[in-house]
Parts: sequence; structure tokens; C-alpha cells
Amino acid sequence: MWEGYYGKELFDLRLTVFRLFRRLPLILGVTLAGTLLFGGGYFVKNVLLRGEKLYRVTSVYRVDYNVEDKDVNQVYINGATWNTYVHSQEFLDRVQSRLDQVRILMDSMTLYMDDETLAKYVECDLATDLRMPSVIVTAPNPRISECVARAVEAVMTEEFPELIREIDKIRVVDPAGEAREVIPDVRPVRALVLSGLLSFFFAVILLILKELNDDSIWLPAELGRRYGLKVLGTVESPELLENVKYLFEGKKTAALCTVQEDADPGRAAEALAEICRQSSKGEAGETKDIQWIPVPSLALCPESCRILRETEGVLIVVKAGGHSGRRLEYALDFLRQQDCQVTAALLWEADEKLIHWYYKLPGGAGRERV
Repeated sequence: MWEGYYGKELFDLRLTVFRLFRRLPLILGVTLAGTLLFGGGYFVKNVLLRGEKLYRVTSVYRVDYNVEDKDVNQVYINGATWNTYVHSQEFLDRVQSRLDQVRILMDSMTLYMDDETLAKYVECDLATDLRMPSVIVTAPNPRISECVARAVEAVMTEEFPELIREIDKIRVVDPAGEAREVIPDVRPVRALVLSGLLSFFFAVILLILKELNDDSIWLPAELGRRYGLKVLGTVESPELLENVKYLFEGKKTAALCTVQEDADPGRAAEALAEICRQSSKGEAGETKDIQWIPVPSLALCPESCRILRETEGVLIVVKAGGHSGRRLEYALDFLRQQDCQVTAALLWEADEKLIHWYYKLPGGAGRERV
């Protein structure tokens, strides 16, 4: 009879950290891919595939209201209202009239702008001083920006005050000068660094979530903690021979059954037999006389239980990783139904470096013995 403790097993932070360290190449690969995908995409979009150049010119105005200075806060026009005014159809018509008078020439051809395009070029901004709005003209050609800005200045100073009763006069404080190219706020280095950090963070989080939901077995001790099995260790464990001597003492035959279909019981049997032969002159007793009988995986050959019942001992071989927990659970349940008593378990093809780090680094517990 066996009893599983998988659901009660505590989260092993130490093992998770070492597993993440072993998967550092994958994490770095995901980080690099994320950096190239997102940071590189930002660079391509905003630098290599940047749209047409824009040129900007700004005019600053001084507005005199028909009130005392102390009452300006009650009648001043805010930034949103200024933008509404400069985008109104009446204002755009007056600007168009001024543009028709100056005849904007581009490449010896008369350039006509519709009201929608003109509205996109013009923007109003209100700084800290409530009486000093700014009109910003941004266009794909410097001459267009300059001409539109001058037309707007003429309308603002000569015609617009007549439309708003609260305004007495508008004058230009800082007239439009030479249009300058708009330099976009593009920061590819920051984008690359940020995308790399975020990619690294998400890679680690996803791997941690995967570890939390993973039933793979990486340490020999997990076989005992989860399933209450006695454990020989791994083929490179220093305690392997002592455990074989104790658990299989006096037994002449032992069936060696794998859990996973891709695990070769013959290789495991040969490895154990070789280890026992090499120890024949040591303290391992009569382990060299044990006949290890390889048995196919129960998933492939359920009738293997007949052989297991005829042998004196049963060794379950569990291949490390590979979502082995659920398969082992299935195998143990099937063996229980068939009245096959499991003598011990062996962790096959284990990550010996991971096991060494887990037990040998400062602060780690010593290797668990049976």
C-alpha cells in the first residue's frame, strides 16, 4: 500500500531557484528575443520607418481683455476654448482668405489646402500667463509653416478681436520666425533596456508558474516525500550501494520496472549490475549476486505485473523530469491493485549538478538516506 503526499508538499524555493539557474540560457534567450522584438520594433517604427519630416513655427500673442487686470480670471479664455476658436469654420475661412492673398508657392505650383488639412496644421497653447496664448503651426514643409503662421497672425491681430466682445486687442509679442524641424522624442536605448527587463521578468514569472504546476521529480528525496517510497538515490549517489545492500539483502532476483515509456529498463539494469560487480571487494556484501531483471514499462506492458510478483524484490525506476509525478502515481496505483510490493525506487538520468548544488552549497541539508 502506498499513500501519496504530492498535494501536501511545500513549495521548495531553493530547488526552484536552482532550476531557474539551470534554465538561464532559456531565460536569456527569451530576454534577447523580447528585446529584439519590442525594442527593435520600436526602433524600426520610430527611427528607420519614421514618417515625413515636420516643421514647426510658433507665434506668441498678448491679449488685452475689456476688464480690469484684477478681473481677468473671470473672463479669460482657456486653452481648450482657444483651440475651439482657431479650428472654427469662421476662423479657418479668414485664414484661407489671407493665404489666397499671399499665394503659397511650392515647386512653381500653387498649393491649395482644404480646411481639414489647415486645421491639422494649427494648434493653440496657453502657457502660465492667461493673457499670452501661443499658436503653433506644424506642416510637412517649412515654407508652408511660415506662411500659415503669418496668415494666422494677421487674422488674430486684425480680425479676431472683433469677434470676441471680451477682447479689446491682440498683438504679437513673439512673431513667427524661421520654421524648425520637429525632432521627435525617440529613445531607442531606453526602449531596448525596458523591453529587455520586461522580457526577463516575464520569462522568470512564467517559469516559476510552470514550476508551481509541474509534477516532475528532480530529487531522490521527492520520491520519499511525495509517495512514501524508499529510495536508492541515483546511479551516482554515494549512498546507492549501502541502500542496495540494506533493501535488497538476501534477495537473488529483483525486477527493475520503469515508469516512463522512453526509459530503457535494460540500461538501468546493466548500470546497477556493473556498480554491484565493481563493489564486490568492498563493503557492499553480496549485491553482486543480485539478478536484475528488466521489465517493460507498465504503461506499455501491464502484464509485467506477473513477473514482478515472481521476483523477490521490485525496483521502480523513475526518469527525472518529464512530468514523471503523475505517471508514477498511476504506476503505483496499478501495482497496488496487482498486489505488487515495491521495494525501492531509483531516480534515473537525474541532473547530478542540480542535486549537488541543492545539497552541497552552504545552508543546504545533507543527502537524505533511507
